Amino acid sequence: PDLDHEQIEKLLKIDAFVRKLVQEYQGTGELPDWAKFVRPEIKQFFRIFQLCTKPDAKTITIRLDHETAEAALAAPRGPANYIAEIIKRTLAKLGITTDQAFNIEFNHTGRTENHPAHIHGALCIPGDRVNDVTEALREALAAGYRQRYNNLAVDIEAPRSARSWAIYCIKEYDITASKLTGERLKKTSPVYSTQKLTQQAQELYESIRAWINS
Repeated sequence: PDLDHEQIEKLLKIDAFVRKLVQEYQGTGELPDWAKFVRPEIKQFFRIFQLCTKPDAKTITIRLDHETAEAALAAPRGPANYIAEIIKRTLAKLGITTDQAFNIEFNHTGRTENHPAHIHGALCIPGDRVNDVTEALREALAAGYRQRYNNLAVDIEAPRSARSWAIYCIKEYDITASKLTGERLKKTSPVYSTQKLTQQAQELYESIRAWINS
């Protein structure tokens, strides 16, 4: 009852997107070729899923502050690459190297106190470094974010379900891609993943494909 017409339309688009994916992949009896026919959001699903199954895997949500979000949206190489570089540099200062994968989203509350841009994804960090990483990423990406309710600026947890989290991360792919492309006036991807992780995700996908097709 608290949602306006525009917010309801966005939720309906998300629902239609998920239903379309299910219909496309349900009951075909085989999986399509990764390089030619797998949609980008499904590739991202496998990347995040793969990452969430690794030792020290953590799910991560970062709610960007206005300054960071606006700089990311204006970055020549795209907002996902801009954010990923900041994460990489921040972790390097802590002596941590990890693959990372995430999706950019925009909340639909209509509030302007905090910027609507945020990310959902995964990376690998030791359990005893979570507090250090949380604080460092908050300073790097969300220093100006004002917490409301339980919406932390940076939320890092152990994965409860790799599959469920990967699905959650890609749920607004089409909406976000359309928004970014419209604002930047050129095709812009809402996702980021390291090349190594993409290779590992493809290997996982191909092993499943071979098993189904055997």
